[in-house]
Amino acid sequence: MTWFRIATLSLIALAWVVPGRAQDLELTQATLPQPFLEDGSVNGVIEASGVEPLPDGRRFLLAHDKAPALHVVDLATGRLEGSPLGSAKFPLQNGAGPKWEGMALDSEGRFYIIGAHNGKTDQERATKSHLLRFQLKDQGDPAIDEASVASFHVARAIESALKAQGVSPELVAERKVEGLSIREQKGTDGTLRRELLIGLRAPTDRVRVFAADLSTPPSPDAELELKPLFTFEAERREGVVSELTAMEYAPALKGVLVVTASEDKANAFHGNTLYFIPDGTTDRATKVAVFEPAMKCEGLTLLGSETDGGATKVKLLFTFDNDPHATKIPSRFQTAVLVKR
Repeated sequence: MTWFRIATLSLIALAWVVPGRAQDLELTQATLPQPFLEDGSVNGVIEASGVEPLPDGRRFLLAHDKAPALHVVDLATGRLEGSPLGSAKFPLQNGAGPKWEGMALDSEGRFYIIGAHNGKTDQERATKSHLLRFQLKDQGDPAIDEASVASFHVARAIESALKAQGVSPELVAERKVEGLSIREQKGTDGTLRRELLIGLRAPTDRVRVFAADLSTPPSPDAELELKPLFTFEAERREGVVSELTAMEYAPALKGVLVVTASEDKANAFHGNTLYFIPDGTTDRATKVAVFEPAMKCEGLTLLGSETDGGATKVKLLFTFDNDPHATKIPSRFQTAVLVKR
């Protein structure tokens, strides 16, 4: 093994260490980030954002925030499989949208995907203000079931929710969605409560996450209502503000995992931070780890969980956008195990 290889591995290991870790949470077994492969070569176009596993456990569904169609990726190799998955009911690419930012999956196999909802004008925001739900066909190669595609709306709900928190009109105008997840919990009467969690990247003064109740399935084109779930101030990285870029509810941990990333005006990255927010917490977060200082994480999902000797282990999948069109750094993905003792 060369000195360069040893030094690189040492830096990667150090990137995951957080002194004074709280609540006995530790991020371990991080793999080396690997690129996405297409026709035997590294794909330098995809800007990886939302991600969710496929039912077979060996592949995942990946959103590219510059195009509406979704990619099927082999988890072991990073190889893109088949043609991107699209739908006649997906918004058309027009150079400005839909700009997918987050993806979620419920226990009935329904995927949710959301656009950034940002822009300097009402027209620009409209191209990115999409929230869809869909399922894949039961048989054959992965394909979207056209009959399952439904749209919902949260643009006005986001604006109203921010105003209700006393956010200034100037900051409300900067709103940008980046995180999406599903939280499902059974009540004492056995009924299932399902919520869609929506995380905002901007305004950047605080991390803000809201929830929409989906326990009663909304009708197509319904306007969803949002209630505040939690908010906290993320620490800066090397003087650069940290912004929510990914999130996922972890049932085994009974809480939400949030990733913040730090990117300066020169398109340079300053590290990602993983936080944990237990159910019922509204105004603070536990910092778990700081990782991959030279990339920008924009996707997070769960690959499974288990109990081992009294410890709960949750396998995570991260995707890194890296803005390859500007930085020439290809998007990548990585797995790790979060342990709660």
